Amino acid sequence: MNDIIHDLKTERQSVSAGLPTGYKLIPLAFYLVSVASIFLSLYFYLSKKAYEASEEQMQSRIASARSEESTLINGQQAIVDEAKKAEVFAKWLEGSRPLQPVTVAIGRSMGKDSTVAELALDRNPEIPAHTFMQLKIDGGGSEQIETTLDAIYALEYQTYSAQQVKGKDSTDFQATLIHGDK
Repeated sequence: MNDIIHDLKTERQSVSAGLPTGYKLIPLAFYLVSVASIFLSLYFYLSKKAYEASEEQMQSRIASARSEESTLINGQQAIVDEAKKAEVFAKWLEGSRPLQPVTVAIGRSMGKDSTVAELALDRNPEIPAHTFMQLKIDGGGSEQIETTLDAIYALEYQTYSAQQVKGKDSTDFQATLIHGDK
């Protein structure tokens, strides 16, 4: 112990006395503080490394959660877009009516002196309940147009923006047909 803890001031004859024995603890305290500082430095270094590792792990978990969230949001948006398309299609189907009864009614309404020269039924893609009709009748004149319109009205269609042009032997008729639910 004498080698580890030595007197800071040795006793000298006729000059001064040595330090009191309590001061011999100063080197021991120095060694203890040095060892404690090494252990504390090591402890804080390892704590810092553990914190950095947990911080890196949390950042990777946050990144994976964000990517998963964006994947879910993209999937949800795709479902919402598909639902909107389906809703538009369902509305279109709901508003559209089969056009075969209209063509049959027009054909059956023709008298013995009249014939259908041209018939075009064009459905409006934005408003399927509106159908643009172009009809050219050879013979019959205005009376045949009235008979044909009566047959169309019996199918619960109304005409909108009707135009009639009478030619030499034919009559051209244009109108927008709108189905009216009763």
